[in-house]
Amino acid sequence: MSVASFGVGKIRHNLCSATAYGKRTHDKTRTTRKGASMRTFLFSLAVTVALAVGIPAAQAQNSQGQNNQGQNDQGQQDGVPRLDHVFVIVLENHNSFTSFGSIGILDNPQAPKITALAQKYNVAPNYHGVWHPSLPNYLAMITGDWVGTDVSGLNHTYPVGSTVGISDDDSPSVATDYGPPANPSVHRWRVNLPSLAGQLVRAGKDWRAYLQNIPESGAHIANWPGDNNTAKLYAVKHNPFPYVAEVQDDPRQFAKQVPIDQLFSDLGSQQVPAFSYIVPDQCRDMHGIGNPLAPCGGASDTNDNDVKRGDDETGWLVNAITGSPVWQHGRNALFVVFDEGNGPLTCNYDPDARADLAPGSLLPAANCYDPANFNDRVVFIAITNYGVRGVQDTRFQSHYSLLKTVEAAFGLSYVGHAADPTTNTLAPLLAPSQQ
Repeated sequence: MSVASFGVGKIRHNLCSATAYGKRTHDKTRTTRKGASMRTFLFSLAVTVALAVGIPAAQAQNSQGQNNQGQNDQGQQDGVPRLDHVFVIVLENHNSFTSFGSIGILDNPQAPKITALAQKYNVAPNYHGVWHPSLPNYLAMITGDWVGTDVSGLNHTYPVGSTVGISDDDSPSVATDYGPPANPSVHRWRVNLPSLAGQLVRAGKDWRAYLQNIPESGAHIANWPGDNNTAKLYAVKHNPFPYVAEVQDDPRQFAKQVPIDQLFSDLGSQQVPAFSYIVPDQCRDMHGIGNPLAPCGGASDTNDNDVKRGDDETGWLVNAITGSPVWQHGRNALFVVFDEGNGPLTCNYDPDARADLAPGSLLPAANCYDPANFNDRVVFIAITNYGVRGVQDTRFQSHYSLLKTVEAAFGLSYVGHAADPTTNTLAPLLAPSQQ
């Protein structure tokens, strides 16, 4: 959807999302609650005027005094206010609504907590996963792309060491496995791209990945406990950080991958980093595990059970964060997002078949990133401790938008496809209720 979807005038959202989001009447720039500030109104007006003359939204923000870096005199970057802490909770494998033959979330009686959060806080109903399967979506959230160097080349026709689009869930090049009789994973990927992790460190800010059932901080293990044929509660494919070269090569950064239990002690001691990336295990992120040796496997591995466990976990995590002393101070945001649903791919990219390649390379072609080709809507909820509520940003958004928004919140430059002119920030969802 183009920036022009930010029109003025209150209309009903023309997607089925209107019902599950509480049938809220909304301004398509953003819904303003009663008592919204005059500055908030003027921002909407600036965007409207810009649209009338064909100026992109970012330039409408510049009309409020932004410099060439997109930062205005209120300390906002592309409309995103500076934040002290950002928390991201990532869930698995469901579209926003029942579609593509699979159940969704916001029309699902097994997900009452997430549905209530979507009704109470701010949402992006046109937010999309970027590729399949899981791993490329996680990488997109922190690098703005889903390409990597294949150090294995196993079962591919391209040369070992080629840089290609990632279309599997294989392990990072530095991963380790259980010994026999466990089955080894394929240690394939090294992502030589700048990442949010490196950006934060260079800016003097901290980050941490809180990973449920990772056995210890800085573990190189690919799956725990077990392997592809057993429990696999922690799965490295749902953790993008050990794939990134600048994290692989820095033991201090690698140690920032910690068990999820540490989140609660960090919240209690007010020691959480600027950026917290939170990933439940496969029994609690709605992924599920079919193997009967898994605690959620066998007969209990039904979609209803998977969604119910993930919904409970999400409610528990949100309550822990928003009820902590950290949440009471400064400006903080919490995002709940799904990695992917069951929608189609954006293009026919296949480096083995040399299909949909960028000229002169094995990388994905430009149409693989074209917003017009995305059709995998997933839940995105934004919660702040300071701002507006009940807002819908109905513009096209994706994992690149999430990365761009986090970078803007910390005053960082944009990497990968976060820098694309078609990538919006999620600024309307982070607007202050009063200024």
